[in-house]
Amino acid sequence: MRSLMNYVKQRYGNPPVFITENGMDDPNNILISREAALKDTKRIKYHHDYLSSLQAAIKEDGCNVKGYFVWSLLDNWEWAAGYSSRFGLYFVDYRDKLKRYPKDSVRWFTSFLSSTS
Repeated sequence: MRSLMNYVKQRYGNPPVFITENGMDDPNNILISREAALKDTKRIKYHHDYLSSLQAAIKEDGCNVKGYFVWSLLDNWEWAAGYSSRFGLYFVDYRDKLKRYPKDSVRWFTSFLSSTS
């Protein structure tokens, strides 16, 4: 991410950049418990690595990044994958009236954003 932002900076004169819909999926395993599904350590690592690199590009290299949007807030139906993948920071219980539960990544994002402001 850092090298890409520096490429954009050098090639295009450091325009404002908004990174949208960045994230990763987990398979929707119906055999896993809700408690286990809320422990999304892979998603936390994914965003940690991206955001650490992005933060260095901004603070150390002066890249003009104005926004970063996570894909996605909630688990949902995906065009190509249907309900077989989960992308969200919030687990949606499809079997219990679509109740929503924050995954561990919600707490991680809250902490990360508090430490960078």
